[in-house]
Amino acid sequence: MCACYFRAQGEDFDVDAFLSESPWKNMAAVFRKGEAKSRGQGQREYSNLSIIVVEDENATVAQQVAECRNFIRDHSEELRRLQLHTGAKARWFSLAYYLPIGEVYAICPYFESEFLEELVGVGAEFEFNVFCTSVE
Repeated sequence: MCACYFRAQGEDFDVDAFLSESPWKNMAAVFRKGEAKSRGQGQREYSNLSIIVVEDENATVAQQVAECRNFIRDHSEELRRLQLHTGAKARWFSLAYYLPIGEVYAICPYFESEFLEELVGVGAEFEFNVFCTSVE
């Protein structure tokens, strides 16, 4: 299973104000500071937004990175606007890769400098998560 999200958060991030003028208002999941977290884990410390970039269980790491790059190109103006928005202190792409059940192998993705430059150009960071699964 794979998934990639674009996320932005901040302790003083007024998500509603940002999204009121944004083409993302119908794409973004919104979480507000002070709201209850799921499963009784207290309250949210930050407000944030989350947009699905890739939701394809069979997508390779390379395909997910390509979709991140497409998102950056397609939404560069909005990403730059977010970069300047008061309170949106953290902005990042979060890629999740789940190792197939019962398989053991090394995963060594290579991230091209052009991709990293595109991230810097819109003030975003990149997080790569590998999750191991179990048959138990």
